[in-house]
Amino acid sequence: MMATGGSAHWLPDTGVELPAESVGALLRRQARDFGARTAVHYLPDEASDEVAGLTYTELLALAEGCARWLGGRCAVGDRVAVWSRNELATVILQYGCALSGTIIVHLNTAWSDAEVEHALRLTQPALLFAGVDNRGGALEARLAALAQAPVHSLAALKELARAAATDTPLPDIDQSAPFLIQFTSGTTGRAKGATLSHRAALLGGWLRPYCEGATCADVWLNAVPFHHIGGSVAVMLGALGVGAAFVVLRGFDREQLIRLMPVVGATRMGGVPTMWHDMLAAPDLPADARLSSVSLGGASVPAELARGIFERLGARCGIGYGQSEFPIITASLPDDPVEVVCATVGRPLPHVEMKIIDAETGAILGLDEPGEICVRGPLCMDGYWDNADATAETIDADGFLHTGDIGTLDAQGYCRVRGRLRDVIIRGGENIYPAEIEGVLAAHPDVAMAAVIGVAHPRLGQEVAAVIVARPGADISGDALEAYVADAVARFKVPRHWRFVEAMPMTASGKIRKVELEEAFAAP
Repeated sequence: MMATGGSAHWLPDTGVELPAESVGALLRRQARDFGARTAVHYLPDEASDEVAGLTYTELLALAEGCARWLGGRCAVGDRVAVWSRNELATVILQYGCALSGTIIVHLNTAWSDAEVEHALRLTQPALLFAGVDNRGGALEARLAALAQAPVHSLAALKELARAAATDTPLPDIDQSAPFLIQFTSGTTGRAKGATLSHRAALLGGWLRPYCEGATCADVWLNAVPFHHIGGSVAVMLGALGVGAAFVVLRGFDREQLIRLMPVVGATRMGGVPTMWHDMLAAPDLPADARLSSVSLGGASVPAELARGIFERLGARCGIGYGQSEFPIITASLPDDPVEVVCATVGRPLPHVEMKIIDAETGAILGLDEPGEICVRGPLCMDGYWDNADATAETIDADGFLHTGDIGTLDAQGYCRVRGRLRDVIIRGGENIYPAEIEGVLAAHPDVAMAAVIGVAHPRLGQEVAAVIVARPGADISGDALEAYVADAVARFKVPRHWRFVEAMPMTASGKIRKVELEEAFAAP
């Protein structure tokens, strides 16, 4: 495939046949074809690295039991929310939702109470499940207080599934039915729920492994949270798509990952570059820890990182680009050289159409000209849940999703992401929108004006910084404002660098010149 006629417009490669089932139907097919093969590895004891597993037959039985239990309490299309770190029970619940026709809603364990309350108001879940957060703190009572509704213990889900009546019929679910509400922040600072159909989610997990040559013999060892598209779709549904296995990890623990690599026979790992900077900094990687593939996303890949992954683990390092609204857009392929992996985000995957446009006029630009990246295809979200205005702003009348990212496309279809139309900080793979934090700071009685920017960080990529104009006579400090912001947003969003100024640099139209603020932070 080539870009068309010298313009930055990549027509979709439709020669690849796509799975036509719902997520639940694909699980049934894999259980039929690979019933005795391990589908999930997990660690039953939090204090031990002892690994247990479920075969595809066992996973299907639990998922169907969960679906029947849900079906007795929910209608098709109802939302089911879960608030927990990664657990085996979350996997069972996600597949139970798929088979029952309910919509899974993963809540971020790092969210503040206000962020959780917003998600609950937006999605109105019929059922709530809670486990523990990444520090081991119980979330059930906290969620019940926020929701003003009963909350089920995630730890009890397996027993609920096993005890469910076996004669309750399950509905036939079409591939176009909604499957997942994936939260993503917006420029307004309020989280939006990208609604993914079974088709979009399933293909979002299946396409990249298919193109990379993954097989049923692979074992994914990834610590990506299930409340991220990388966990719920890329890992969980990616392994399902090829009949492979993945390991349920409660969080990123470098030493545990290294210990588990030879134990589970890991062949594929992923994550964001920050995780891999930490992995390669480990003094001891086992000699038998040899991988076939490391799939990265969320930030650019430095050349030394890609080469380090190959030299120490024997793995091909690949890069991918996607969004919650369109789970995978581009990816590098196995035969791409390291220079391509480090300089681009790969090429559009099959069935993905891409164009680079002038954001003001909508005109398609020429090759290698920077403009807004727009994409169309079966992986696109249906829209933002209960937010028609935001949906109309993001998906145009021709069905193209406007990513808000600035990029270029060359004649071979390689895409380079240059920047963002939207004001975004990427800290360790997490998207942080300054407008949200600026809104919190603006509510402080001693703050006259606030600007939040990203500053370079050697491991995280970027760190959050804030520039403050205090009200006359106010006596405030960065420590006090840090504590204030921490009460309103997730901790990874809290500014760690503070600067107090008499006045902000402003444009003629009255906007803060953030470029000058970034330059001031970068100055020695």
